[in-house]
Amino acid sequence: MRIGILVEKRYLAQAQPGGLISALGSAGHETVCIDPQAAAYALEDARWTDKLDLIVARGRSQPLLCMLGWAQARGISAVNSRSAIASVHNKADMAVIMAEAGVPSPRTFLGPVAELAGIIPSSLYPVVLKPVFGDNSRGLRLVRTGGEMRSIEWPEPVALAQRFIPNDGYDLKLYCIGDEVWPVRKPSPAGLAGAPGAHGKAKAGPAPLTKELEALGRRLGRLFGLELYGVDCIESAEGPSVIEVNEFPNYTGVPDADRRLAEYVTRARAAGGRI
Repeated sequence: MRIGILVEKRYLAQAQPGGLISALGSAGHETVCIDPQAAAYALEDARWTDKLDLIVARGRSQPLLCMLGWAQARGISAVNSRSAIASVHNKADMAVIMAEAGVPSPRTFLGPVAELAGIIPSSLYPVVLKPVFGDNSRGLRLVRTGGEMRSIEWPEPVALAQRFIPNDGYDLKLYCIGDEVWPVRKPSPAGLAGAPGAHGKAKAGPAPLTKELEALGRRLGRLFGLELYGVDCIESAEGPSVIEVNEFPNYTGVPDADRRLAEYVTRARAAGGRI
């Protein structure tokens, strides 16, 4: 197969998609890296898609989403699809979809920061303030009181505010490849680790896969149409609570992740879709 890897430059030094590219090469497939910001295109000239059997996307920038949609419009299969990536790129859309689907999540609010200060009950603080289009934990801010919220100068018109759930300093990440799920505990983003929760002390590294976690991971993939994705959770006495979902993570801590990814994308192409 000839597989296009549509990837933002910032990811080329990370574990993925480099590991996937290496595993595909070892399996005898040809890969072509396409940087969405490295060249200009005439829209009537789509030769960059010629002879591609499949395109795998790593990133969420507007140029990448545009080129991914272009490739799909020409009938090229994609992992993940443009619509799936876009559905988790916008954290507000993501939160609305999860709320409507009844996914267990911390209580969440959306609006201008000054207005948020007026509707969030004092009993719900602290909350985590998030940019709508942030990623890699950039722009997160822990807000402890309504007074603090009113004093914040937020750089965007609106923000998401999500109830902060204390933990042991570790979040639970569900790494998913199709229907396979691997739970891994990872350190919480700086400044967002709270006092120990009711679940007890957690440790970094692989976590047990329960039927509940497996079902939750698979449910989120189908809800957003994702095939390669991660689910960020917080463990509590009531069970896992979903913070957010992200497309094509690095799969840190997943055994033999490179080979598993390569096998999935080639089988998905042969099957004509998610497997």
